[in-house]
Amino acid sequence: MYVDVHAHLIHPSFEGDEDAAAVRALQAGVTRVIVNGLEPKSNRAVLALCRRHDNLLPALGIYPVDAIARQIDRATWTHPWAPPEAFDADAEVDFIRSVADELVAIGECGLDAYWVTEHMAEQERILRRLAEVALAVDKPLILHTRKAEERTLEILLEMGVRRADFHCFGGKLKLAERIAEAGYHLSIPPVVVRAESFQKMVSRLPLESLLTETDCPYMGPDKERNEPAKVPIGVAKMAELRGLSSDAMAAALAANFETLFRVPAALPT
Repeated sequence: MYVDVHAHLIHPSFEGDEDAAAVRALQAGVTRVIVNGLEPKSNRAVLALCRRHDNLLPALGIYPVDAIARQIDRATWTHPWAPPEAFDADAEVDFIRSVADELVAIGECGLDAYWVTEHMAEQERILRRLAEVALAVDKPLILHTRKAEERTLEILLEMGVRRADFHCFGGKLKLAERIAEAGYHLSIPPVVVRAESFQKMVSRLPLESLLTETDCPYMGPDKERNEPAKVPIGVAKMAELRGLSSDAMAAALAANFETLFRVPAALPT
């Protein structure tokens, strides 16, 4: 059994291929794929897709850049992609709360000081609101923490959040060790086959703190589009780094998945 705790199958690069990607994942032994929403449109698309496939599980959230869509000055936007479409973030938090019984986690959510450095107070406010939902419904958080990893950790500890996954963690190894010591998980994408930073994390962090993700269509083992069926490639590299068999590593990761999400890694028979 393999697991993918962070996938974007609603990304435009999967348009028309979402259902086939879910089938390919299952054929590759990936029994659980958590599909993450980012804003109103993708959140609803995630729900619809996951309702069609037993191996897909929904996690709805508000990506930190989307969380400040109303505050972004479009006249000064310099990125090569369009600024996010404005929406009522508080109303979306309320929607996520209304469907929480159907979710395996809350997120993607968090803080981003890489793409945007302004309106961090508003990013924090929405993260706190989503963390309050997670606490109220007893679900873990799936976190985006780019260039704001330490501040995110501070907020979780302050709020008493006990269950969370720091997805695709890009901070320093010492901070990753602090995150693991606090009882949180960190998920590793298949790019671990060629990324020294992730290799160090796999080698140094406690085995019980690790999970696997794809962050597809990004972070693949090669330059091609990443997808859940590629999780076993990353697991094989992780096993090599830890001196384990691939089966033993997969079993450990499946157990970690069950600990965090309280869902069996195996599909019901």
